[in-house]
Amino acid sequence: MVSARALPQSPLWTVYYGRASNIDVAKVASTFKLIVIDSDPGNGSPNFNNAQIAALKAGGAKVLSYLDFGACEKARTYWNTVPTGFVSCNANTSARISWYSGYQETWMNPADPDYQNLILNYIAPRLVATGVDGFMLDNFEIVGHGANSSTAPCDAVCAQGGLDLVKKLRDKYPNLSIVLNAAPTSTIGGTTGGVSFPTLVDGVLSEQVYLPTANAYDLNLLKQWQSTEQNLGNSSFFIGALDYTSSCTATSTAQSAWNLSVQAGFAPMIATTALDSICWWSFLP
Repeated sequence: MVSARALPQSPLWTVYYGRASNIDVAKVASTFKLIVIDSDPGNGSPNFNNAQIAALKAGGAKVLSYLDFGACEKARTYWNTVPTGFVSCNANTSARISWYSGYQETWMNPADPDYQNLILNYIAPRLVATGVDGFMLDNFEIVGHGANSSTAPCDAVCAQGGLDLVKKLRDKYPNLSIVLNAAPTSTIGGTTGGVSFPTLVDGVLSEQVYLPTANAYDLNLLKQWQSTEQNLGNSSFFIGALDYTSSCTATSTAQSAWNLSVQAGFAPMIATTALDSICWWSFLP
């Protein structure tokens, strides 16, 4: 692994999709070693400007930006508006698979050339220009749905296209970190461009691992990635468990999930589902 990509193996980390103006940036920077934000510049009023992102990194933290990989949200500017040479998500009917139930977004086929071009040459560069250290690729589970999925089918070509797109991001940004959300175990044995897929990424995370109850699927997923990366000698591989509580006052529930995650060798993070605030738990180390 390129050392510049390396993430702390078990960092104190947080995910925060709110605005910089609503938090103490200096406190966040001095507390957490891995910080996931949404750095999309949108129409010119981003959650964090470049100076605020630099301030988050000032204490040595790695800052990653959210990037919706397997779906596209209607609230993004590129849903309808993109520069010449690109196809917007809304216009790309060949890549749109189905609506994501419960959300204002649609599942996208990562093998589609126009969608790959949009991510690789428009969305990702906009995020990189803000000064972040890499990406957290959300909805990566699309590549494991299979051809017969009842919600968003993704056949073998679609799945391989997802792996290939990660390889293209890696080739374009060799020194940036890539973390996958909900990366299915089927991808562990995958290859792209003759390269073993697990060597291309720097971490995985899963949501709702321990709360509201322990999730056997996600526990197995994280454990398999943990074992794979250990066998590859990758001691800096990040494995995160992101769990949700009803409020930032549910301390007992949060601490129980936290302890289980630590015991499993995962990096825990407990928040509310909106991810628009940071829970300053009394048990944070």
